[in-house]
Amino acid sequence: MMGHYALLILLRITGYVSAILPHVIRMKAGYLLGRGLMILSPSRVDITRENIVKAFRTDTPENHERILYGSYHNLGIVLLEISAMYFMSNHMIASYMTFTNISLIEEILSRGKGIVIISGHLANWEYLAFTAGIHARLSFLLVAKDQKNPYVNKAITSLRQRGGNHTVSMDQAAKPLIHALQSNQPVALLIDQAADPHKDAHITFFGRDAIVFESPAALALRFQTPLVFAVPVRNEHGYYSVTLNEVPMDDLSNTPDDIIELTKRHTAMLESAICNHPDQWTWQHNRWKYHA
Repeated sequence: MMGHYALLILLRITGYVSAILPHVIRMKAGYLLGRGLMILSPSRVDITRENIVKAFRTDTPENHERILYGSYHNLGIVLLEISAMYFMSNHMIASYMTFTNISLIEEILSRGKGIVIISGHLANWEYLAFTAGIHARLSFLLVAKDQKNPYVNKAITSLRQRGGNHTVSMDQAAKPLIHALQSNQPVALLIDQAADPHKDAHITFFGRDAIVFESPAALALRFQTPLVFAVPVRNEHGYYSVTLNEVPMDDLSNTPDDIIELTKRHTAMLESAICNHPDQWTWQHNRWKYHA
């Protein structure tokens, strides 16, 4: 447990230093951190490279390496930004991320069916979750996977709730999700981690069989709740822009086949977003670990 606590202390020290750095310097420091992570875990680099090569089979080796280094640069930036959030005001964090069509959330909630907002580990996903409620002036129910380190998990949970949101563990999310939707409240979750191969959907993702969570589509169709995919993108100056896209589902009903179809639709939107900015997705995750 001392090792877990030491990691939290390291995170706090890193966050303090990161928070006092000028924004442009933090971006450059993210590159150095990303390179350091590559040196510390060559096996993870191998997984990252394999994922990229198999996803972009027709690309050149040079482009594969460009995406790989870009992805680690992105990861370094995100880790520095997340650690710095503890020492930054809510207003400052929100200033780094704008929403091109935030009014879509209010319009959808006016239908009285709640809203399920989904995204992936694109750009800075923690900024996305933190700032959505601030910009929309709403409290979101955030569904998140618990961190293995209990101290880090408590710190991240506290940070997520500081902006006015509520959080629930992915393993205990069923009842809170249903209650939120029935109360016409917004919920948000990430969909790009490997799901349960025994109960979730097998969907083609970058030409390979991947296990994708069925719960977002199942909830949307069961309660006729609009499903919205959020795409955050970081520009060259280090600021983020988010576009919200409603996933078409008017032609679907609450059946097993249509749940699969809706899951395919939002998975295709995720793939398209990654293709547009491949260096801003976390290829380090062993997304296809259940399949070749």
